[in-house]
Amino acid sequence: MSCKGICLRYKAKKPVSGGRYENGQKRCQMCDIFINWDGIHCPCCGYRTRGVPRNVKWKKRLRTKMTGAAQT
Repeated sequence: MSCKGICLRYKAKKPVSGGRYENGQKRCQMCDIFINWDGIHCPCCGYRTRGVPRNVKWKKRLRTKMTGAAQT
C-alpha cells in the first residue's frame, strides 16, 4: 500500500467558496492529497479516503452547513 502516482489525475483544487469536504472532495492520508473521487478507497493506493474532517470543531461546522443546505 504505497502511492503509485495515479491519484494525481484526480487531484482536487481548493474551492473558492466553502470547504473541501463541503464540495465533495476526499482526502487520502497515504498519498497526502485531496481528490475528486466517488469511491470509498483511493484509486492509487487502495487506502480508505476520509470524507469528513478529523477536528470536532470543523465536523460540527460541516454538519450545520450540510443540514442547512438540505432544509432549503
